[in-house]
Amino acid sequence: MELITMDSKVLETIIHKLNSLENNFAIAINEKAQLENKYVNMDEASHMLHLSPRTIYKIIKKGDLICTKYNRKLRFKVSEIERFLENCNK
Repeated sequence: MELITMDSKVLETIIHKLNSLENNFAIAINEKAQLENKYVNMDEASHMLHLSPRTIYKIIKKGDLICTKYNRKLRFKVSEIERFLENCNK
């Protein structure tokens, strides 16, 4: 095992950068959690899936994609769209 020595300023810089990375990571996790709980409309879902609305209706009818109706319009949870995409890639 090797013993590594360094200046205290270098160590402080490393600790500061690690703390900054930790904060950025926490922010990214929080943003992802907020995005997963977000709902999108048919146009946004169509764009995310690269599918036409007609094709999405067929997928919903098959039961492969879950949506919610709100004010007579379909809404899709972003996490549900991500789940559908993951299942398609398997």
